[in-house]
Amino acid sequence: MQIISIRRRNASENVPKKQPWKPTQKPTEQHLACNMPPETGNCKAYMTRFYYNATANECLRFIYGGCGGNQNNFHTKHKCEHQCSKKQECKPAICRMPPAVGVCKAAIPRLYFNSTVNACVEFLYGGCGGNGNNFDSKEECEQECGRKPACKPTPSHPSGKHTVCEMPREVGPCRAFIPRFYFNETLNECVRFVYGGCGGNENNFETQQECEKKCRRKKPWKPSPIKPTGKPAACGLPPVTGNCKASITRYYFSPEANKCQDFIYGGCGGNANNFNSTKQCELQCGYNYNRKNDPCLTLQQKRNFCAGGKKLTAAVWYFDTKSKLCWRSKYEKCGKNLTMFPSCSNCVATCQAH
Repeated sequence: MQIISIRRRNASENVPKKQPWKPTQKPTEQHLACNMPPETGNCKAYMTRFYYNATANECLRFIYGGCGGNQNNFHTKHKCEHQCSKKQECKPAICRMPPAVGVCKAAIPRLYFNSTVNACVEFLYGGCGGNGNNFDSKEECEQECGRKPACKPTPSHPSGKHTVCEMPREVGPCRAFIPRFYFNETLNECVRFVYGGCGGNENNFETQQECEKKCRRKKPWKPSPIKPTGKPAACGLPPVTGNCKASITRYYFSPEANKCQDFIYGGCGGNANNFNSTKQCELQCGYNYNRKNDPCLTLQQKRNFCAGGKKLTAAVWYFDTKSKLCWRSKYEKCGKNLTMFPSCSNCVATCQAH
């Protein structure tokens, strides 16, 4: 007879043994790094890097100074996305952007995605500025744009609170010095400003033409009537960047805000509502303006000039309030309340606001 041995299992044997707890490897550090704001750092280099924007779930380009900063800083967009972002199932908006050379004058071979031919195409990059449709290699370009269907555009502001053209000027949190244009709804003009290199909003255009095409109203803008203030006529003019492409901080008087505000001047052209400092602007157009002390408005007599009660024969210049021009004349008679200028340029510089 065969004897079969039957052993009862202990109840505890049916319960799987608990594995010792092991902490996960650096999930907290990664999470914190991906949620940090972009930081330019302490140095003043101009390096293109990428940071993860948790709100947009997208890796965006920013300018890195070369030292310092934080861990939300990646050499390529691919590394940034691999570390932080969720997989995108469609082409991002940058894949529809045109190639942008930027504001610098280098000639760096890069690639951009051409949505018309659905392929990555070479172009020459200037070295700074530009947009996100800019890749170092064909592999990076195709991975970002070439192998995904086009994303369906979503409205930037579904609640209808603001359109792009109504957004305020935003420099952004970085500290680069990139000339851009934004639309000033009050003036119905595209005005130059300095962009920090990251963040900001969509009211940010690389060229004045691009800004005007997007935002400028077709009907000619007519300024709202301004009550006579007795101030020089130039104080009511809008700020004008001019024809040149410098980036000079100047100040203009805004009748709407009733104060002096900064704007970016191109370096040539423009109009007389353009001052080197807020102090100069306030003296000419602001609360400190005193019509009685305006040297351009004290010429009430006919080309009669003198200094200290003595007759002089030297040629001088004066501002004629009727013709709004500077004229040349000589001292012939005494007129103690008249203002004289030693040169035409001095007269124009002082009185051009009139």
